Amino acid sequence: MFRARIKDSGRHVFAVEIGDEPAWYTGKHPLICWKCDAGVHGKGTYVKRNGASYRAHFALNPRTSHEETCPFNPVEFITSIAQAAQDLAHVEDGVLKLTLPREVQDLAPPPVQVDPELPPDVGVVRQVDTVMPRLPPLLNCAAKIARFLQLNAFDDKVVRRFKVHPYGHKDPVAWGRFCYGPASAAYGELVRRLDPDSPERAPSYPVAVYGTVQRVHHDRAGRPFVFLADHADLDGREFEVVLRSMHPVLIEPLTVGTHVLAVGDWGIFADGRVPQLRLFAKEAWQIAYWHTDEATGAATQPASPPAPADRPPAAPRPARGRERASRPAKTGRRPAVPPARRTATPRPAPPRPGPPTPPSAAQAPDVPQHGPQLPAPVPPSTDAPRTPPRTAPPAPEAPAAEAPAEHRPVPPRPSNPPLPVSPPPLPPRPRRKGIAGWLSFGWKRRS
Repeated sequence: MFRARIKDSGRHVFAVEIGDEPAWYTGKHPLICWKCDAGVHGKGTYVKRNGASYRAHFALNPRTSHEETCPFNPVEFITSIAQAAQDLAHVEDGVLKLTLPREVQDLAPPPVQVDPELPPDVGVVRQVDTVMPRLPPLLNCAAKIARFLQLNAFDDKVVRRFKVHPYGHKDPVAWGRFCYGPASAAYGELVRRLDPDSPERAPSYPVAVYGTVQRVHHDRAGRPFVFLADHADLDGREFEVVLRSMHPVLIEPLTVGTHVLAVGDWGIFADGRVPQLRLFAKEAWQIAYWHTDEATGAATQPASPPAPADRPPAAPRPARGRERASRPAKTGRRPAVPPARRTATPRPAPPRPGPPTPPSAAQAPDVPQHGPQLPAPVPPSTDAPRTPPRTAPPAPEAPAAEAPAEHRPVPPRPSNPPLPVSPPPLPPRPRRKGIAGWLSFGWKRRS
């Protein structure tokens, strides 16, 4: 806690004042929790053996616990978390156990269906509340637990009350094997587990990292990124813990001093000046953050950055070659297709066999098949000579204007040519008389 009360006067005191050694701190005045009557004492800034650095805060006295209704009571807090976890957490012997999925994508929240008839959400007047905007139930629980531990300065007794049960594991693991930080030793342990050359086994479940923003930088494209740990030590080597994103809207709310919990595919980037334990966040639900006012000891409710805008839809791919026409909807009858326009002259129809007609000068030429009906030709007289008289060829007619393709007449059918006239029969040869005739007649009979 970062706030307490003097038991005798009830005056509120703050942990930020401990560094100045006020009278209530040096005089060993009895202090109590600012929410209940549990006895507490002040602690200045210190560093644990594992390298974790803690700011000044108030801790419970030995063999003392918060009242049941106090928001800092672990039992009350664990009960409230289990009730709101939607069967993702359960309590055994006073220890809260969260159930983790196999992949990070399994943590994504389901689509929210808003009922317009329901009233808007009303915040509960408690120190620990639901993360807004809405987070997945499991990450919502993790964010509230990290915030609760931060308010209790990550006291070892309180941390041991929380565990995680990964998917496919028989036994649960400690909270520190799921959420790493804020101690440098915790970050170093995750680096060793992710190092492919290390004998440590990489986590087979999603992991989270907690830390406080130390610096804010911008890359060449102007996108911000933050350092959750700066110049941390790992076996004499420096490394950094960096949170980045291709969406600036996810990092912009994180300022210096902001408490952050980020879950995702953490990895090692060793090509820079200093090796980095780095995460590229893709979704808003991967980050939860909150602020603490050391002057008043109050902490803001955890929140999630705004979701990045949806990507614009991809432009339609142009069709190769000629543009494809849209296929008409299927109906009972096929749509009538207009005849295609032809530029070449259509081929004439084959001639029809008919009776031969003798040539005649008075015979009229054939007419088109679909043209106007002309008067029938007058049959020639029987007295007319067989040989037709020579007449001058008819003058060529002027070409008519070209009709549209749709109403252009079919060219005339060629006339049937007259059959050739068989030659007249030859007259019989005269029969020879005498012996010559008899010999030729007998020869013919024998042959």
